[in-house]
Amino acid sequence: MPRCAGSGRIPANSILGLEDTVSESLPLFDDGGAGAAARAPSPLAAAAEQLLASDNGLWTAARLRKQWPSKPLPKPAALEAALAELEQRGKASRLPGKGGKPVWSARPLEAWLAAARERMLESVRSSSAPLKQKQLLDACGWPKELDPGPALDLIGRLAGEGLLKRWPGTAPAWWRLGPEEIVGETLLEALGTRALSRAEWLKAAKARLKGVPAARWEAAVEELVSSMRVFRHALRIDGKKVEACARAEHRGAFLELYRPMLDRLREEWRRLGATEEQIARFLSDSPSPAAELLFAELKELERQSRPPNYVGALRKRPALAHLGKKEFDRAALALLREGRVYMAPHDHPLRLPEAEREELVSDNEGNFYVSISARR
Repeated sequence: MPRCAGSGRIPANSILGLEDTVSESLPLFDDGGAGAAARAPSPLAAAAEQLLASDNGLWTAARLRKQWPSKPLPKPAALEAALAELEQRGKASRLPGKGGKPVWSARPLEAWLAAARERMLESVRSSSAPLKQKQLLDACGWPKELDPGPALDLIGRLAGEGLLKRWPGTAPAWWRLGPEEIVGETLLEALGTRALSRAEWLKAAKARLKGVPAARWEAAVEELVSSMRVFRHALRIDGKKVEACARAEHRGAFLELYRPMLDRLREEWRRLGATEEQIARFLSDSPSPAAELLFAELKELERQSRPPNYVGALRKRPALAHLGKKEFDRAALALLREGRVYMAPHDHPLRLPEAEREELVSDNEGNFYVSISARR
């Protein structure tokens, strides 16, 4: 084997036979593309990057070629290679386009989904009713150029997090509250300050809220009645039995249901010769002496004991000792109807022993009041 002159050693490159062919400036090992990413982009990639950055929207390869800043236009294959280079460098994102064709953006798919998430949640927060799937996609601004699949997956994830609640129906709908959470409040809103028949009430509530099963409506009505948030009253109108309902705080509205019958009575009394003054005096709801006495004693009790007070404490006042239970209850209920007192209903009166229940004010309609306080 030949030796190098003057050294007595054989150069390593000569052993490999690469003495004149290997450049010391080239890497001996592949670095997985890191070197390519560190080098300057190709002219085509640099031009494509500028176009993508000029608009945060979505670009097809055809749109890029149409707006290419110089002539001649790049060939499609060369442009695809340039976009792939940008993708490798993290300067462009290939997104799933509608119909399977890719679209390009300077923003990654995660950024599009993050913006869609915020708009979806804001839309259900501000909506007064559930939104169908198409409405939700429109509200979140999902671009028509993109495949809707990622946005639909986003809806599923938000539902899994409990941020969207699904509503049943022929087409899926979504809202911030589920049917179970809103039915009761919708029923109360439909009643308002009125007294309505059960059928009218349910019709008005169902018009406000679609997609709730009939059984859920019926169960919600019973829940409101059993919790005494709604009072139910049976009466006959023109010979027909009607079940009427009113919110607890607006029970006086039941009187309106009797107005047609009362008007007919007035006409009958006039026909019988009663004067308007006699009719007015007969129908007057001026307080009875017992009610006035009870109210005066209540005010005196409240000067001695801060309101509200247990009704039993008022009943034991010496000045009211001559009033029997029925007369005491009638007087207290008259003051309640006039709005001069407030009486708190007992939550579970039927669980009390009969002796304790007798200490409460009863309206003979299943309601028992445990405390009383003056309003004026």
